[in-house]
Parts: sequence; structure tokens; C-alpha cells
Amino acid sequence: MAPSKTIDQPISGNTWPGLRLVGGKHRSADPMASAKPGKLGGDGRDEAQFFLRCGIGKPHVDAATRAARINATTIERELIAEGLIEPKLYYRWLAGELGLQHIDHIDPAEVVRLPSMDVLLRSDGPIRLSRQDRQITVIAPEARRLEEHKAQIRARPGLQGDLACASPAIIREAVWQAGAGDRVRQTTFQLDQDHRDTSARRVMTAAQGFLLGLVLFFSMTGILLWPFLAFTMLHLVLTLFFSGCILLRLTALIASGLMPQKLCQADITDGVRLPVYTVLVALHDEAAMVPALVSRISALRWPKSRLDIKYVCEADDVATISALLAQNLGPQSEIVRTPGFGPRTKPKALQYALQGARGSLIAVYDAEDKPAPGQLLEAWSAFFHGDARLGCLQAPLAIANLRSNWISGLFALEYSGLFRVLIPFLARAGMPIPLGGTSNHFRRSALDAVGGWDPHNVTEDADLGMRLYAHGYRTGTLRSATVETAPVSLDVWIRQRTRWLKGWTQTWLVVMRRPMRTFRALGPVGFLVFQLMIAGMLVSALAHPLMFVFIGLTLIWLVSGTMTADPTLYNILMWADFINISGSYLAFIALGFRGFTKHERTRIRKRWLMLTPVYWLLMSFSGWRALGQLMTNTHLWEKTPHHPTS
Repeated sequence: MAPSKTIDQPISGNTWPGLRLVGGKHRSADPMASAKPGKLGGDGRDEAQFFLRCGIGKPHVDAATRAARINATTIERELIAEGLIEPKLYYRWLAGELGLQHIDHIDPAEVVRLPSMDVLLRSDGPIRLSRQDRQITVIAPEARRLEEHKAQIRARPGLQGDLACASPAIIREAVWQAGAGDRVRQTTFQLDQDHRDTSARRVMTAAQGFLLGLVLFFSMTGILLWPFLAFTMLHLVLTLFFSGCILLRLTALIASGLMPQKLCQADITDGVRLPVYTVLVALHDEAAMVPALVSRISALRWPKSRLDIKYVCEADDVATISALLAQNLGPQSEIVRTPGFGPRTKPKALQYALQGARGSLIAVYDAEDKPAPGQLLEAWSAFFHGDARLGCLQAPLAIANLRSNWISGLFALEYSGLFRVLIPFLARAGMPIPLGGTSNHFRRSALDAVGGWDPHNVTEDADLGMRLYAHGYRTGTLRSATVETAPVSLDVWIRQRTRWLKGWTQTWLVVMRRPMRTFRALGPVGFLVFQLMIAGMLVSALAHPLMFVFIGLTLIWLVSGTMTADPTLYNILMWADFINISGSYLAFIALGFRGFTKHERTRIRKRWLMLTPVYWLLMSFSGWRALGQLMTNTHLWEKTPHHPTS
């Protein structure tokens, strides 16, 4: 038997507009002429016969029937998802069959706005329009109910004037536009209104400001009146803090060799229906990245009829929206336009798009991401086999351009240690995890329980990871990596690192608004890990140059003989400084190399490792820049520009 061919036909008397007819001949100019009366559906046989009579090839109808049974959808939806039916023409044809007006654009000003209207973003349903002196209901009819609709209209002829027909995508677009103003205000302020202590809208509370003032006052007083004592106390505190951070990383390094991460089985179990998976991709000024991005997202292995892909753009980002419209996104994808209200941050865009997410599982990707095609399947399998406390999964991030220059090389080393060694260790130990900003997979129920993303936090990932843990959820890790590109420009790297450190400062201030409550929520060990991971990164970045200052001053005092106190303590502290500095560099390199693949180890230039101290000093510069920006422009999102790569 010769393979069937796909034939794209122009609209004519012998062709059903809206179908890309696959194999076979047209059996009727009117596909309902020989269809049996009654409701289509049941076991799907009537619906299958309906599409066969419309000229769809039997192999494709059979495949759609099997997919509909497995995915708990309809044959119609499977055919649309596979691109065998053109939705715009198809719903125009259905309108003609029912004798109804077809609408291909809805003016959002005509939409009757109801409190529950946003439910239409997550499920197909009718929408009410107010036109002049009357209201009409716009429906998206289904093939399996076509005869039922016809019977209702024959029984009540007046319905023809009260009903109109549009595709589900047209209805959703109207709902997005009609409710945009109220929705974006709710998105922006809901976390702050419902759970004010967990929102970063305020930099710090009055109590925190008072305590900070006291600390600064006593610190300056101590430095002026008792410089040696103040120097010694600060030295001791920083030494213990640095030592704790290094010890955590060395523990993760040792554990990575003793407890290798298990590969999660990603096979689809017979009889198990896959859920709808929502993929959120936040974009801003990314027109050049769109073609490659759409191709990479399309490569994800998941039934198209169970995918809900949302490309989230700022409403005034005309270039990116135009680039998306130029792509063949498919019926499983839509462009969500975020209104220009409140902070222009990624978490606000994600939280806005979440209102229309249809999936029970949510994945987040960035513009430059190239996720492994099987990543959704691996995440679903982990959720399926895990308990309800597993609220999030973090995929590792790998750097493609690690050989570009020393900045990207050390960035790749840092990511390798963080996402392939340290975070998996924390996940196995059941500890709180500051998430990466991309390739996160969530249970929708967990996201809703913690309030979703904080629109005012510029590192929404770290903040969300802490809130999930405080609410009793744990985070796991995946093996399927997402490939990214690292900054190669020093200016871009500094702006990106400034945003990260500013956001971690926001997160620390938010979590520490109620220290005792946080201690009870995280537990003693979780609280300690939080301090070492979030505060540790901040203090390490800010105080790193001080370690060199401490060594220099101690040497001067010891050599000059001007030190009045017992020099033994200062000798110990000086050697501790040497150990901490060298230990931080060695742990940084060792973690990265432990996570690297053999191929990656051969690609990084070994001489770049000598620049590790410079890399850390640049982190310190970014940290102090972040503190200044926290006070002057708290919610500024310094975007990282991306460029297409081969």
C-alpha cells in the first residue's frame, strides 16, 4: 500500500475548508450529508466516522483516535494539534453548518466582564458580548456535539440571533485583553496584600531598619574607640562564616562521589494519562532568539494536545511579538502580552501568565535555553513516582560557550559545581534550595499554595525555593540538562551578577523579617543551610577583599611589633585567612570539575583557572554595586542580552 500524502487544497465546492486532507477522496461536499443523526462521541467511533467522511485519511484518523483515548481528549483536538485541521477555517465552516455568525476578532470592549471570566483562559467555554442593544453568546462548537447543536437550534430558531461561533483561541485572546487591567493589578499586588511578610515590595521592615541602624552605630563606635577589638571580632565572625561555606561545599563534593544521583525512569506507563503540561517562556527584547527558541521548544517530547505553551512578552515589545507571529507556533501555543504596569520583571510576567495556565505541571524556560527533548517526560515521571511533598524539580544548566573566553569558562565551572554537585546534594539531604531562574518544573498546586512568583523580587527563583521549603514542599533534581550560553562581556556579566546579588539580598531580608518563625519553618539544619547559601554568597562576595586586607594588616602589625595584644590569636587568624581564601578557590574549581563531563574538562582552558581570584573580586564589585542599587533602584531588572548561536 502506497503511503498516504498530505494534500493542501484551496477552498472549493469539493473541499471542506479548514482541513488539510490526508489521503482518500472527498466523499461529500457536505460532510454531514451522510453522517448519522445523534450526538457524536461515545467511544469515539461516530466522531472518527465523521472525520473520515470529511476526507481525513484513515491512518491519521486511527492515530488520532488512539491518541484521544490515551490522552483523554477528542479526535478533533488531536487532529488540530497535529496540524491536520486549520482552526480558523474549521470554525468558520462549523459556523456555516450551524447557520451562525462566525467571528474572527472580538473587540475586548464588547466582552461582558464577569468575576469568573478568567476560567475561560484555562478551559474552553462560551463568552458573552454586549453589542448595541443586545447580548450574544460566542461558542466554540465541537464536532462530536454538532448534531446536538443543530437540534437545539432547530428547536429554538431564535438562538441563531443570540449565538455566534469563534475558535477557542479567539475567545481566549478576548479574555486576556478584556481583563488585562484588573488581572495585572491583582498579579502585581496580591502576594503583598495576602502575605505581606513574604513580598519584596518593601526593601525592609521598620524593625529591620532599626536593627540595621543599631548595628552600624555600634560597629562604627567600636572601630573608633576600640579598633583592635572591633577588628578582631569582625575577623572572627567572617572567618567562621567563610569556613562554614567552604565546609558545606566540601561536604557536597565528598557526597557526590559516595551518593551518585539516580536516573529517573522516564518511560510512559501503560494506562497512565499524561497531564497537561504548561511551558512558560518569558521574553523581553528577544526577537533575534525567537526562531531558534520556537524550534527548541517544539522539540520537547510531549503529546501536542496535552501541551500549553505560553510565550510571555511585554505588551509594548513589538519586535519580539512580531517575530513570534512570524513563526508557525501551532494551536498548543499562544502569546501572552503583559501590560506595562508595576515593575517590569520576569516574575511579574510569569505570575501574570500563570493565571491562564491550563496544566497541572508548569515548566519555566528562558529565551536562550535548549532543554533536553526528554526533560518534560523525566520531570513528569519524577512527580508521578514522588509524593505530594515533591513540589519542584530543578534541571541542571550546562554552558555551551565555555570556550569563548575566561569569563564564560569560569561561569561554566561555577554552574557545573552549583547545578550538578551542590544542588543535587541539598536535594538528597532534603534541604532548602535556591532555585535557578530557568528549567524549573512545578506542581501547579504547590505554586498556588505558596502564592506563586513575587513580582517585586529580581531573583524570583531563590525566593520561591525558600517559600516552597517553608510550606513543607521539597525540591528534587533532574538529569536532563538545559543548555545555555554564558555572558562573554564583562559589562553584561557584572549587570547580571548585580541583579542576582540584589535579589539574594531581597530574599534574605524577606525571609529574616520573622527570624523565629523562619527558624521553626525551616528547622535548625535548614535555617543553617539557608544562611550559608544565601547570606554566605552575599558575605563571601562583599567581604572577599577584606580577607586580603586582614592578611595585610596582620602581617604589618606582626612585623612592626606595634600589636599590644597576644600575637598568637592573630597568627591563627592570618593562617585561617590563607586557608579560607585558598579553600574557597579550590572548592570552586573542584566542584566545577567534579560536575563537568569528560568532554567539558578537555574544552576549558586550564590557564583560565589562574584567574579565579579575579573572578571572585569581580563578584565583590558586583555585590557592592547591588547594595547601592538596592537602595536607589530596588526593582530594576538589568536584562541579560542574548544572541543566536549555531
